[in-house]
Amino acid sequence: MKKLFLTLALAFVGILSANAQLWIGGSANAGFQKNKTEFKIAPEIGYSFNEHWTVAAGLAFRHVDDKTDIVDVNFNQFCIQPYVRYTACTIEKFSLFCDLAGDIDLLSPQMYAVGLRPGIAWMATEHWTAAFRFGFLGYDHLFERGEGFFLDCGLGTSSIGLYYNF
Repeated sequence: MKKLFLTLALAFVGILSANAQLWIGGSANAGFQKNKTEFKIAPEIGYSFNEHWTVAAGLAFRHVDDKTDIVDVNFNQFCIQPYVRYTACTIEKFSLFCDLAGDIDLLSPQMYAVGLRPGIAWMATEHWTAAFRFGFLGYDHLFERGEGFFLDCGLGTSSIGLYYNF
């Protein structure tokens, strides 16, 4: 076990010292409606292969409190959120991207969603980037909307993130 931890630590240090392509950060979103409150926070770590391709994963905590006359729903969800990002174009400090993203519930692995999540990023400095994701086009399997293909452009799918680039 000690050898495994040592190997992982050395690999992590090697990646950090190789070049400035590793980043950490996270995103958050919140939605408030008349009878529904929802928020999600998701720390992330990622690696940029070049100016167009990035791979990353986040671990998200989501809380939903939905009270209507028919149903009273209150639950917490822990999800892993891997994604591959393609940055289509960069204009000065702004870039347009699209994530091929997944959401997998860690407590109920049969619940998942996979799809495309577009966004825009702003490189504020050499090390700090802010990203805004909006909408989701994809397939949902018992995750949030039942089962099937869907397009969701609501505020619940939008998120804002802050990232530190090493």
